Amino acid sequence: MKIMVCLISGQHVPNLLSIQSVRPDLLVLVVTSGMKGKDSQLLKALEVGGLDYSPKKVIIDLAKGDEQSSYIIYKKLNELYGKCPKDEWMVNLTGGTKPMSIGAYEFSKSRGLKTLYIAEGDQSQATDLLGGPFTPLKYNVTTAEFLAGYGFDILNASSLARTEARAKSCTELAAHLALHNEDPDLRGLLGRLQCLKEGQIKLDAKEWKRNGLLISEEDDVFLKNDALRDRIASQFGLSTSGLKFIGELERHAVEFLTGKWLEVFIWSLLLPFVGRDIWDLHLGVLAGNSGPGENNDLDVSFMKNQSLCIVECKTGGQEHDPEANDVLYKIEAIKSGPKALRVDTYLATTSDNIKDPQTGGIREKLFGRSKIYGCSIIPGWRIKELADLCISNDPRLTFEVANAFGIKTEAFA
Repeated sequence: MKIMVCLISGQHVPNLLSIQSVRPDLLVLVVTSGMKGKDSQLLKALEVGGLDYSPKKVIIDLAKGDEQSSYIIYKKLNELYGKCPKDEWMVNLTGGTKPMSIGAYEFSKSRGLKTLYIAEGDQSQATDLLGGPFTPLKYNVTTAEFLAGYGFDILNASSLARTEARAKSCTELAAHLALHNEDPDLRGLLGRLQCLKEGQIKLDAKEWKRNGLLISEEDDVFLKNDALRDRIASQFGLSTSGLKFIGELERHAVEFLTGKWLEVFIWSLLLPFVGRDIWDLHLGVLAGNSGPGENNDLDVSFMKNQSLCIVECKTGGQEHDPEANDVLYKIEAIKSGPKALRVDTYLATTSDNIKDPQTGGIREKLFGRSKIYGCSIIPGWRIKELADLCISNDPRLTFEVANAFGIKTEAFA
């Protein structure tokens, strides 16, 4: 029987990686009073990934005094070892407090056990601190497993496939909207639709959920760009009268035109990279828990290098947020909510507020704050450039997208 000792800490990914890669028969989880509950979250993350260790675990709960004594930790592990000394034991030292790590290391060393350590900078393998061979960690942690380890669930998991299948039919239109994202005429159309949407919701929320919007000629929903107008009408089955749109827009179509087109465009840019350097790419994940607290809508999310990557998408002028403070605070809140170390964030925005009128680049103060928050900004003019490359099937698109999202380009050379 394989037995693995894990030291429970606030970061569950190293333990999850080692367990998924080694598949021990029994887990020994060492938990301090300050980490109570984190063991359950690790077990939940493992269950989400298809491994149920609830009947195959031993919990060593350390009292406040004991958790500061490496000798007590050493002693407790030795006592447990004495009950099954013929089994194959290994210890994962990644995590826990210093006394826990020292006590577990001394135990492992005294017994000549495999002693694993996973470096923060390279989670593709575990080093044996006693000189044994590396243990490859080929498992890719999913978004659901990542979130579960911090006490969160994907609340709309059952509808993601349907949402993404619908989005695939709109990727071409999304690219054309992205290309014209700075056009005042297009912004006027989308703003008008937003007003009609809000009015319908206030008038009859149930009707909005059921049928979306009925657009008449009197609603004055128009677009001067002939080609783009025809694309929108064709995509959503609308009629046109001169410059105006007439017909019924389903709710998902209204949501798309009033902002989600940018999410669909960013998501479509990342699709070719799935299975190469990123995985588990999703559109519109709703992350939350069953208890009180605010849920987070992750516009675009994916996993890369065992880290959760989140793209917040903002369209229009964002006049209500002239300094772009609100959106950066929201991104920081999403990032800090799970208290996870490995979360990368991006802001894709068409707002003019972020542009420095003197340099034409991102405003210096905003750029500085984004660096503090660890958030990369993809501005409207960059979105427009990517859309142009996408529509023209320019091979440079691959490398430009990879550069924007920190994706390795070796596989595409």
